[in-house]
Amino acid sequence: MVSRIASKIVQGTGYLAGLATVLILLLVCVEVIARFFNHSTQIADEYAGYLNAAVIFLGLGYSLKEGAFIRIELLYDKLKGAAFFWVKALITISALIFSAILTYFLILHTAYAYKQDVRAVSILQTPEWVPMSIVVLGCAVLTLQLAIFTFTKFKNLP
Repeated sequence: MVSRIASKIVQGTGYLAGLATVLILLLVCVEVIARFFNHSTQIADEYAGYLNAAVIFLGLGYSLKEGAFIRIELLYDKLKGAAFFWVKALITISALIFSAILTYFLILHTAYAYKQDVRAVSILQTPEWVPMSIVVLGCAVLTLQLAIFTFTKFKNLP
């Protein structure tokens, strides 16, 4: 039950990453057309950067689930049986610990930006906690996916 809900969350963030990619495309197209008429949105660079971070971080858990995450095939191809299982276990648990610690500190950093009302130095003065929250969400979903792999005894690990 928990695994199914977590899988839906991971799938949802994967879709959001795809949506962010489409939004980058639209934003850049609008900016190009506006510049053709000697105008600018003046926000394209900033928001394309935020959307790029969304693509990367919201896609982490989904790419891990689908087997598209970066891994060292050379090492995996040489291992068999119990050695393969224990290497997968060690890598997954290490990644889980790292991801959990990273998520924790990102939460602290985002909370600080919210409390201090840190804003982007741009025309819109975007509150920095907004894009930072997307990064936190992406890391939390990656941690969730790693936890699923760990607690299912690494059975579904791509």
